[in-house]
Amino acid sequence: MAADLPDPRSPRFARGTPEFDRALVFSDGTYAVALTLLVTTLDGGAGPGAWADLAALWAAIGTELVAFFVAFAIVAFYWRANHAFVARLHHLSGRLITVDLVLLAFVVLLPFSTDALGEHDEPLATAVFAVNVAVVSSTEAVMYVLACRTGLLAAPPTARRMRLELVPQLVPPAFFLASIPVAYLVSSSAARLSWLALLVLNPVVGVLVRRRAAG
Repeated sequence: MAADLPDPRSPRFARGTPEFDRALVFSDGTYAVALTLLVTTLDGGAGPGAWADLAALWAAIGTELVAFFVAFAIVAFYWRANHAFVARLHHLSGRLITVDLVLLAFVVLLPFSTDALGEHDEPLATAVFAVNVAVVSSTEAVMYVLACRTGLLAAPPTARRMRLELVPQLVPPAFFLASIPVAYLVSSSAARLSWLALLVLNPVVGVLVRRRAAG
């Protein structure tokens, strides 16, 4: 059932309606499939001696394992962020569903870019993965802004709070994009190691934003 003031160009669907639930199930299912497909990036039959001992196995697929866990953590992180975002919605709109489909396209692409990251040390593989993650992150930010500006949130934030809440969402894409020149000018390893800084930077930014919003 559509909302009270339907827009033919962008219909609205209230929480609890079949349309809302179908969109949510489709989105969650796509994240689940992407997480499952990440295991296909691991080459379990890598060489006849790969399973001789742990050292041989690590030498054969160590890089792929690291790429797998990095990608798994990223997909899980953005699914949790999406889950928190959807919990704040009281309506969906056709436009928001369209943007979500763009987001899901790049979520589904992550197993491909993860495979490249695990198989190749070239800067291009690092750049493709970084762009992939940056698009996922920035598209979630677009969804948040769209929901705020079209009245889809149950408790709409003020314009100031919306801008503050955007900051932690934009830090990861900025950081991943900034790592691309590092991959080409320094090394792919240096670029990939720089991503670890987000484990500290993002929580710190989140704390600062919450303090600023409360002040």
